Amino acid sequence: MAIELGSGKQRPATLDGTEANACASAPPSRSPRVLIPLAAAVLIFVGLATALAMTKAPWCDEGWFANPSYNLAFHGKMSTNVLNPSGHFLNAYLSGIKERTYVVPPNHMVALAGWYRLFGFSLLSMREYSILWGAIALPALFFILYTLLPDPRVAQLGTLFTAVDFIYLWSSADGRMDSSAYALAVLSIAAYLYLRQRGFTRAVFISQVLSATAVFVHPNAILPQLMLVVLVWRYDRTQLRRHHLLLATAPYLFFGLLWSLYIAQSPADFSAQFFANAAGRDSTRFKVILQPWLAVWYEFLRHIATYVVSDLWSASVNTSFIFVPVFYAVSLLTFFCNRKIYSPAERTFLICVSTMILAMTFLNGFKAKNYLIYLVPWYDAVLGFQLLALWKRGYSGQFAAALLGCTFAALQITASVEHLQADEYHRYYQPAIARLQEEQAEGKTIGGTAALGFGLGFQGFEDDWRLGQYSHLQPDIIVLDRSYRFFTQKFEEKEPLVFSHIVKTLSSDYRFSYRFGTYWIFERNDNPATTQIVDISEISTKKRGQRAEYLFEQLEHFAGASGIDTMKETSIDAVLRF
Repeated sequence: MAIELGSGKQRPATLDGTEANACASAPPSRSPRVLIPLAAAVLIFVGLATALAMTKAPWCDEGWFANPSYNLAFHGKMSTNVLNPSGHFLNAYLSGIKERTYVVPPNHMVALAGWYRLFGFSLLSMREYSILWGAIALPALFFILYTLLPDPRVAQLGTLFTAVDFIYLWSSADGRMDSSAYALAVLSIAAYLYLRQRGFTRAVFISQVLSATAVFVHPNAILPQLMLVVLVWRYDRTQLRRHHLLLATAPYLFFGLLWSLYIAQSPADFSAQFFANAAGRDSTRFKVILQPWLAVWYEFLRHIATYVVSDLWSASVNTSFIFVPVFYAVSLLTFFCNRKIYSPAERTFLICVSTMILAMTFLNGFKAKNYLIYLVPWYDAVLGFQLLALWKRGYSGQFAAALLGCTFAALQITASVEHLQADEYHRYYQPAIARLQEEQAEGKTIGGTAALGFGLGFQGFEDDWRLGQYSHLQPDIIVLDRSYRFFTQKFEEKEPLVFSHIVKTLSSDYRFSYRFGTYWIFERNDNPATTQIVDISEISTKKRGQRAEYLFEQLEHFAGASGIDTMKETSIDAVLRF
């Protein structure tokens, strides 16, 4: 039996011959009340995501993917013209990237180009595209949970939690492809569940069209398809025939063929770019996958670091945010421990969630924080499941469930509000762009993150994180944003020669001239050999791993002493700074 949403009444499940199929084939209720929590979730999500999109500063990844999309839309070629081939964080020369972009599959960039043609190019326009996909994913998630689980209130609560989830919001308010890839992946699962009794062959084909589209947006989208494999095996394995497998592969072959036509224009550049990115820096992706003990440890670190460690993607907000993964851990542990008392449908959902966690742990070698968008909606659903189980334990359980649910939502919303208050886009990015536009008007060359392209247009500057070590570029102006400082710390450990070059460049060859929050602007020193502008005499005495931090501290001291640190940062800026 299943419970009608919001009423506590039970609705009969439609049986199709097997107990395991009962909940997977239950028709959705036609009561308008079913849609109220879903509609509220979508509205809340769109409001918060749009506010974040309007206030957060762009970062390097957004620039890298906007650049080829912009060029395709308005110049007819998918080139990343502002990225120096030797300047990417990958320790590889990205041959031909100024002419053709092969770093990732093309669907996201091609779709963005079409979006730009329809709605114009801007940072907000790019992010609105991702927000649209994030909003589309919520009804799909709702339908999956409502179809699989006997208590439809799990779908309501899980979708509402996802709508306020900071990681989900921040990823969706981002110009990367993670939001659209995730949305297409969950749509493929939802489509299968909806169509499976209306025609199994059609369910297989439509779901795999959506899945293939997602995979050619980003390969990580293949991981949610393992959940679909669980569902097919659980419910419909007796219907599987060889022609279904052939039909399922057809969409992948179609997109592969289209991409191969583009690859054929320059196979050597494709090999240099795509395989360098697929392997990751120092072949990290493969190393983690091939060493499962590392995969477990790095996955644990990703789950903790996302909520407590500042970085170039989202920075951090406050220490209380660490309680979010605690909520997830306790609810997941309880969910797994009580598996013996669950119905067949609930056990199927448990297997699906477990499959997704294992896939992200052992098959996702690059443990980027933004990839958690593939996991947090399922965590939110499990938390909703456990809170509803607690709710059924009388008045004390209801009080505890309400308190815990409100606390969890408050932690998530607080994270978003604090980032909104920081408003790095208007307070820092726009003033920095205004200053750089003045420099450009004087004919000066600029080196800095591709994210500057949203303000400068994708011309007149070059993105080189190694500051000319291999490219020998010597722009008049260098802009250090959070991403440049972040990878300077990485270069200290991984590329000492590059780090030494960066130290000399920032302390002697260039002078720290302007600071707009996280954007540090340096002007080329006409006589670098005559003096060391910033005192870094003690850098050799610092332990390895502390020298980049020392360099940045000395640069900040210089800025303060020189009177250029005019933008005083509040406490929230202090934690968002690096």
